[in-house]
Amino acid sequence: MKKVISLFILSTLVACSTTDIQENSQQDIESNEVTTTTSQFENKSTSTSTSIIDTYSFNNEKMSPFTGIELPPELWLKRPRRVLAFKIDNNFNARPQSGIQEADSIVEILVEGGMTRFLAFYYDKTSDYLGPIRSARPTDPTLVRPYGGVLVVSGATPGLVPEIRELGVAVLEEQAPPAMFRIESRTAPHNLYSDTELVREIIDTRGFPFNPPPGPMYPFGNDQDNWSNDANRVIVKYSDFTTVIWKIDGDQYSRFIIDGYVKADEAVAHNFITRDGYTDIIKSESIVIIQGPIYIDEATTLPSVLTVGVGPVFIFNNGKYVEGTWRRNDISEPFDFYDQNQNPIFVPPSSQWIHILPLNGTVTWLSS
Repeated sequence: MKKVISLFILSTLVACSTTDIQENSQQDIESNEVTTTTSQFENKSTSTSTSIIDTYSFNNEKMSPFTGIELPPELWLKRPRRVLAFKIDNNFNARPQSGIQEADSIVEILVEGGMTRFLAFYYDKTSDYLGPIRSARPTDPTLVRPYGGVLVVSGATPGLVPEIRELGVAVLEEQAPPAMFRIESRTAPHNLYSDTELVREIIDTRGFPFNPPPGPMYPFGNDQDNWSNDANRVIVKYSDFTTVIWKIDGDQYSRFIIDGYVKADEAVAHNFITRDGYTDIIKSESIVIIQGPIYIDEATTLPSVLTVGVGPVFIFNNGKYVEGTWRRNDISEPFDFYDQNQNPIFVPPSSQWIHILPLNGTVTWLSS
């Protein structure tokens, strides 16, 4: 069964009507599917009981704030004192990207033209070939700020970098080789790559503030009593130009993309590629979708997604799902997740791909 969630939150703080991203119906992925529109607060008859007895407590020193998994001592004893967030291109000319499969976590965010870009977070992991790196957007600092991280970009629209710094997020722009370098096989602006540890060395010399081991952006835990079945395929539609499809593949989801700038109805595997040419499909164990209203940033006139307040949230893991509401009071704080009965939602400790989706986007999940 296909299930489409369309939720709208009225906000006097935003002007959603000014965006040029038009909401359209999700195209059928399979011709024999039946579409059912439901309220966010509708009770589910497919709820499963999957109680896990062992308790979970997050430890800032020993656990990853991006996966919730405990690290081996050789990692957490030597972990760096800053989180780095690299802005990664997702234009069709930038695919396949490099290094994102090595990140601690990825956040995907709407940008202009109905496209998306990524924030690739590096803390306990590294990459010597990450890219393409692109410019900052207004939503970025609201997701970097909870980690006390440094935003690494190729630049930004005039006026945006000072605005980001005023929000308490340090910014590092394009650097000379070997920390950042242009590759010959791609054309600008889709050819700026970096070595995360050489970038970290530059940041160390700049006197950027250290941050203590950060906590997670949302709560991890092993209590999945409020989860339901039949989410083997997850379809996340940002706009007419970007639809992401996650298909269950063992205990992970594999990523496919429909790019309206290339072919509007053809889903293709979204791969990464290494420096030596090895390529494979992008995967993640958990998919977290946080929906918020679109607003137009005053300094840049760019479409952005509000990540403070309340809104719908959807979490998918191993073919199961839970939906509810996120709450957040300030960009320096983590998100809290609650199900439709106002019970806390705990995301399974696992690799994470986080979608920041506008409210006029849609989320669909299927059993096959």
